[in-house]
Amino acid sequence: MRDMGLKVLEGEEPDAFERGDYALCFHVPPFNSVDHLHLHVLAPLSEMNCVYRYGKYNCGTRWCTSDLDVIGRLKGGDAAVPYKQLF
Repeated sequence: MRDMGLKVLEGEEPDAFERGDYALCFHVPPFNSVDHLHLHVLAPLSEMNCVYRYGKYNCGTRWCTSDLDVIGRLKGGDAAVPYKQLF
């Protein structure tokens, strides 16, 4: 998913890709609105509305995590997210 997201990003937003002005992230249950896995590819991040940039898509929060965090956790044998299911 990460590789595909980066390819799409490089093709659609090459300037943001080169500057690293993007986010690849997942929403963490139960804060997801659909029940299937999908990667958010957001760019240019610097131009996003602050409600989305620092709220809904703010990696490292209880509701949103980066793709690299998920990959690292899975490679280490951990759950994809560090939180237990709330409901």
